[in-house]
Parts: sequence; C-alpha cells; structure tokens
Amino acid sequence: MNQTHLDAIREIGNIGAGNAATALSALLGCPVDIDIPKAELVSIYELNSYYDDPDSSYTAVFAASDNEEPFNFMLLVKEDAVSKLVSLLVSKQFGMQMDMSAMPQEMTDSALGEIGNILLGSFLNAVNGLLGVTSGITTPSVSHDMLASILSVVSAMFGEYGDIALVTKSNLNVTQEGQAESLDANILLASEPRALETLLRKLGVLNL
Repeated sequence: MNQTHLDAIREIGNIGAGNAATALSALLGCPVDIDIPKAELVSIYELNSYYDDPDSSYTAVFAASDNEEPFNFMLLVKEDAVSKLVSLLVSKQFGMQMDMSAMPQEMTDSALGEIGNILLGSFLNAVNGLLGVTSGITTPSVSHDMLASILSVVSAMFGEYGDIALVTKSNLNVTQEGQAESLDANILLASEPRALETLLRKLGVLNL
C-alpha cells in the first residue's frame, strides 16, 4: 500500500462524505459538513489509542455491505456528542425538544441506528458507484463501551488477514442558526484485503 493507494482511498472517503453530508443534512434539518483528512495504515495493536483515550466512553454503529467481499463500516461517536445528534433528529422528526436524560436507551439507540444507516449507507453507495455494483447494507447495530473495547472488534476483524488495518478519520460539523459545531464523530472504513484490492483496481491505481 503506497501513497497513491492511500490518496485514492481518501478520495473515496471524500466522495462518501459528500453523499453522507447531504443525506444527514436532510435528516437533521440543518447544514452538515463531513471531511476525511486522513487515511492511514495502522497496526491493529495500536488501534486502541489511535482516536482518543482508550478508556473514554463511545457509541459505535456497525454495518457492512452484504456482498461476498464485504466492506465494513463503523460510525464512532463520543458519548457527549450522542445526545446532540439524537436531539437534532428528534427535533426534526417530531418538531419538539426532548429532555435527553429522560429518553429511554432504546429510543436513543434507534435514533443512532437511523443516523448510522444514513451515513454508512451513503458511504457504501459511493463505493458501489465506483465498483459498478448494487450491494446493500446490513441492519446497523449499536454498541456502547469504552473506546478500547469497541476498537478491539475492528482489530479482531483485521486479525484474520494480518496485523495492519486501513482506517480513516473524519470530522463531523453541524451548523445551527449560523453557528458551526464540531462533533466528535468518526466514520471508519474497514475492508478485507480482497475487497480493497478490487476497489483499487477499479480506480486504476493497482496493477493486475
């Protein structure tokens, strides 16, 4: 994996981010901007400290494409940003403000699953367009845990194929009443090597 490959993957992330930002903006009823500043190869043994303090609390939304060579996606949201995203969704969908501390966990997870479905599905659509396929996305699952525990799942996925993972970092910015707010939310793209090789060949940056 060289710099040309990483640049191509970052561009995939940017295309997916554009799709996701447009879809999420419509869902939340406010301008949303997502950018992908980094695409890097990281040792699976270093993933636990790649994003933040390993002991910090995060929520993760997992989903994958449903084809034979799946792409795995994860929306990684710091817990203090979860209530903001869910509040925006509830306000848009029901036209009311809600005390987030009084919202049942099931409702919060359902809202996060919907946000994850929109974001991750938009990323998959970008990949589908590049590959010329029409794969769907699995039903998102939501998990709450320490960052180290969540990323250990990603490490396990890659551990079957090697000790290096391809990860992306993203920034999620939401604008309300002219004020932009950066939320600690990352979209992680994780694919098995065969799926990644197929994609890079389609992009013309990997020789047969």
